Amino acid sequence: MASLMPKCTQCGKVDTRNSWSSADEAAKAGAFDGKWSCASCAWTEFDLVEADENAQVGEPAGRR
Repeated sequence: MASLMPKCTQCGKVDTRNSWSSADEAAKAGAFDGKWSCASCAWTEFDLVEADENAQVGEPAGRR
């Protein structure tokens, strides 16, 4: 089973800082508590996506 990670609904970056095996696990870990923000654009809304579906995960090496 693939890991679920938050994907920013504004810029489309996948946040690799956290991953969960299910939406229930994410909820139990507080993923939907309103404290998440995108590391790239600071947007606060996300969708959970399967990490395996996303070839470009996070920022390319060396970019900050």
